[in-house]
Amino acid sequence: MKLPFTSSLLMAGLVLTTSVVHAQTTFHIGPKLGYNRSFGGFEYPGNDYLNVTNSSRSGVEAGIVAQVGLSGHWAVQPAVLYSQKGFGFVEKAYDAPYNYSYEGEYSFLFNYLAVPINLVYSQRSGGQGLQVFAGPYVGFLLGGSYTSTQSGRYGSGASRGQSSKGDVEAGDTYNNRPDAPYVSQGLDAGLQGGLGYGFASGLQVQASYSQGLRNLGASYAPGLTSQEPPTYRNHAFQLSLAYLFGPKS
Repeated sequence: MKLPFTSSLLMAGLVLTTSVVHAQTTFHIGPKLGYNRSFGGFEYPGNDYLNVTNSSRSGVEAGIVAQVGLSGHWAVQPAVLYSQKGFGFVEKAYDAPYNYSYEGEYSFLFNYLAVPINLVYSQRSGGQGLQVFAGPYVGFLLGGSYTSTQSGRYGSGASRGQSSKGDVEAGDTYNNRPDAPYVSQGLDAGLQGGLGYGFASGLQVQASYSQGLRNLGASYAPGLTSQEPPTYRNHAFQLSLAYLFGPKS
């Protein structure tokens, strides 16, 4: 697997961490709990037969965040989080020669171990007041689940359909067997940024947006189909609360 971009993100994080070693003034750490509203932009490249309408879904984010002061106003904020992301979509198609209509509805939930590293500027020293932050993140897929419903009918005849559900697992190749898990790329990587507010008590409120930069769609198994596999990337809005323990400014 070639991951040049991911390596660049991790290198950026290491540069920030190295800066901490030379300029550390304060250290705070504590729990973080948040809400995600995510979507994926699912599409079939080069396929005009299926019309896809995407939708978002909710998830939670929880873990540990640290804040390391570099100077009065600047800090590095790494975190290790359990993060739920996902999306839904409806696909529709009409085959005019056979007067056949098809509709499929899908919903995916992905569970990640996420590691964001943000550079934070605070309005007041010690991480207090209005904050602006941005940085890279990587996410490691732990698993997930999906549900699907498909229905179709000829002309004005009765609609026939089926529903299914199953697991999501990390991998590079999707074989499309009815009893097999849905496969998604195991490594997500991207950028995030947002605004926050730090209180003297240690409470911190943040609102952010994250943009995944890796296509997470797995390739089709050889011989399965001549069509291109679907593509999607994680996009999410986050709202979070954290309480940081450490020396008060």
